[in-house]
Amino acid sequence: MKFTRLLTQALVVTILSFNAQAQNTGPLLWTSFIEVVGNYLHSDSEGIVVSRFTPGVAITVTRVQLQAAFGSSYMFSKTKCREVPKIRVTDGTTKYALAIPNARGRGADPLSVSADSGPIKVIFPTNAALRLSVGPGETGCNAASINVTVQYSVN
Repeated sequence: MKFTRLLTQALVVTILSFNAQAQNTGPLLWTSFIEVVGNYLHSDSEGIVVSRFTPGVAITVTRVQLQAAFGSSYMFSKTKCREVPKIRVTDGTTKYALAIPNARGRGADPLSVSADSGPIKVIFPTNAALRLSVGPGETGCNAASINVTVQYSVN
């Protein structure tokens, strides 16, 4: 009986250590979806929060990517935006922004766009109240159906 209990405890400790190790190898993902950029903007604001995340440990954001079915543009127009909207990751002190590119207007998927920060290193402390928000571009410039992926690692 004692041997079985000891074996069970050893097995539980082993499984928990594998789980902890797996969580500390990266990258980890925080994902969000933005239906229409205009839904998250007010004329007098920096943008509205799309998603919140509070990590229980210090993290480093290592990459931000987006894929939009409809890149930044004026609705029903092929005119490109001079100032495009941006997605922002911030805790109120530290921040990172990635622009939502203009729709290309040609090619196989003329409206679809993507953007990639490339490798970055933005450090946030334990229990940082992280927010993903949409920052406005120029008035009337919108984008839609945007998947956002924030890659991070545990410090």
